[in-house]
Amino acid sequence: MADEDAVSERSTGAPSTHKARPSANPVLRVTLIVIAICLALFIYGVAADRYTPYTVQGLVQAYLVRIAPEVSGRVSEVNVSTDQRVAPGATLFQIDPEQYEIAVRRAEAYLQTVGQSIGASTAAIATAQAKVAEALAQRENALDQAARTVVLVGKGVLARARQTEAQANLDAAEAIVRQAEAELERATQALGPVGDDNPQIREAMAALAQANLDLQNTTVVAPSEGGATSLALAAGQMLGKGETAMSYLDLREVWIEAAFKENNLENITVGDPAEIVLDILPGRVFSGRVSAIGYAVGNRSVDVRTGLPSPRTQSGWIRSPQLMPVRIEFDVETKPNVLRFGSQANVMIYTSGNSFMNAIAYLRMRLGALLAYVQ
Repeated sequence: MADEDAVSERSTGAPSTHKARPSANPVLRVTLIVIAICLALFIYGVAADRYTPYTVQGLVQAYLVRIAPEVSGRVSEVNVSTDQRVAPGATLFQIDPEQYEIAVRRAEAYLQTVGQSIGASTAAIATAQAKVAEALAQRENALDQAARTVVLVGKGVLARARQTEAQANLDAAEAIVRQAEAELERATQALGPVGDDNPQIREAMAALAQANLDLQNTTVVAPSEGGATSLALAAGQMLGKGETAMSYLDLREVWIEAAFKENNLENITVGDPAEIVLDILPGRVFSGRVSAIGYAVGNRSVDVRTGLPSPRTQSGWIRSPQLMPVRIEFDVETKPNVLRFGSQANVMIYTSGNSFMNAIAYLRMRLGALLAYVQ
């Protein structure tokens, strides 16, 4: 073609009008593609933070119970080992019950003693009542004698001195009645109410109930399904009342505590569906729900020596994001049976019905589940 142009140019004597096109710059093309990809990823990242927030900072959480005996004594048996899973009501350890068995027998003896004392008090009341009846009869007799004496003195049959003597006898009989009634009242007060309402009986029964409760508490049982961890307990060890003997993990309620950046919380609401990938169970995706969103975190430290706050230092235009806790509950039908306290988890929350964003998040979680095999 170039030869033909040259021949034409020589034949006509005029320059050729055809010129070669400059080739496209491959570096520019690659640069534009990279910029477009980065822009698309940036837009997706901003949108994902709002509509499908994701975090790798999730931890399996459960209630950690401090097991402590309600009585003091020497440990006679330890029935569990570290990290052994136990059923609710299973015996964890035993306090030597001998001293508490003695206390029960002592309380039973005290109750019998009180019963005998109540019997004696009842007999004293009967005696006092008999004395009151006798004193009343004597007073009635003295009253009749005084009346007859007054009549006879009035008729002049008896001297007036006999009337004075009769009155003195009546006063003495009245005093005996008052004394007998006072003794009866004292005996009644000492006895108190009859039956189980008697305070002495109630006190003795309460002492016996406490002794039996202490004896029962020498056997420490598991409060729920779970397991003992950080067990440092052996037979022969002395424990005080309320002294921590072991840490017990309560597995009745297990959840994920996920830390999200503050700008991820914009659209998260309680009840939003979530997906969870556990490092302990790679290749599987579990479903759950947002059950709570944290209201506060600690963001300032305090100098131990001076007690003054120590603000965090920040430099640059962009500061580190603050992380806020979000609680994720497993769905009952997909809740895994094998969980470990403190295990790591990846969490994705679906805050909207956007099918495009949800589809990408869905694929992202499945890819993360597969990558958990090689982490």
